[in-house]
Amino acid sequence: MSSPNVLLTTDVVGGVWDFSLTLAAELRGDWQVTLLALGEPTESQRSAAAAAGAELRVEAVKLEWMQDSADDVAWTRHIVGRIAAEGFDLIHANQFAAACAETDVPVLLTLHSDVLSWQRWTLGTSAISGDWVGYAGLVREALARASHVVAVSRFLAHEVKDLYHSAADIEVIHNGWCASAGDTVKKQSMTLLAGRLWDTAKNIALAVEAAGCWSPGDVRVAGERHHPETGTTVNLPPPLKALGVLPRQELEDLLDRTSIYLSPAHYDPFGLLPLQAAQHGCALLLSDIPSYRELWVGAACFFKSNDANDLRRKWRLLLEHPDVWHSFARAARARALSSYSVERMALGYRDLYSRARMKLAA
Repeated sequence: MSSPNVLLTTDVVGGVWDFSLTLAAELRGDWQVTLLALGEPTESQRSAAAAAGAELRVEAVKLEWMQDSADDVAWTRHIVGRIAAEGFDLIHANQFAAACAETDVPVLLTLHSDVLSWQRWTLGTSAISGDWVGYAGLVREALARASHVVAVSRFLAHEVKDLYHSAADIEVIHNGWCASAGDTVKKQSMTLLAGRLWDTAKNIALAVEAAGCWSPGDVRVAGERHHPETGTTVNLPPPLKALGVLPRQELEDLLDRTSIYLSPAHYDPFGLLPLQAAQHGCALLLSDIPSYRELWVGAACFFKSNDANDLRRKWRLLLEHPDVWHSFARAARARALSSYSVERMALGYRDLYSRARMKLAA
């Protein structure tokens, strides 16, 4: 008997791509995975999809959170429904538009983030402005249509139910990542920040402020500095050193040498980068926000969110006291390995996939 087929929708901006490839690779053998990429993958992304054992199909469309994306959203709904009719057993949607396809195939929706919770925690408002009325309607429709809804954290599940007044039953499956060898390379006195630097939620400006008035040593920042829509570029003053977007192996090698991973984020519903850093033996220096508390309490050094002075104090503590740094690094790696393995994540999705198919059969 051949393996069942899942259509796994993804996009090429940010962590959804990494999540999708990681899950696809782990499902190999139990499920035949077709990745539908929304956007234009790079050559390295195409190679990574092949390495994960997934067939890759591409639709060069805007994502639902982008400006003037209404036509692209409509096309996404159409194309997902059309592809699903080719003989797929399940749709695993990672975008709201994909979950709204007209189809008889069971649809599982994973929530990675959303605009209204981003606004609430980044800008301090949850009001739905005219520009986002259509988006909010799309989210509500997706939550109502999906056979099963999953969030990557309890924090995000609560935010979505509250902001969209949804009665959907939202399960939580924390993200997972393949464990590194760990502790094989000598650590350097280096701090790393990473992510979409153009995203205000990443709050890179706080690290710039906290790095003033003292010498934090080698501080590197990996990630895209150019906004995909406006084209504006984030400039980083010394001592922060911009590295640009790094290939996965280069990032892994850098994490092996890094002592401290710093995230001053306002909003990060799960955050694969802190997980990667923890697996590579970095101490986590994190802003005190609910999602980070949920995931890393007892295993990270927290500073008051948006407080540059407190960040500076905790940063110095880790740099100047190796015993404290080592304690946090060990705790973070232990938490990553015990709670956020890729095997545990895949087991959760395998169970949901089976339940979705059984529900349809019943």
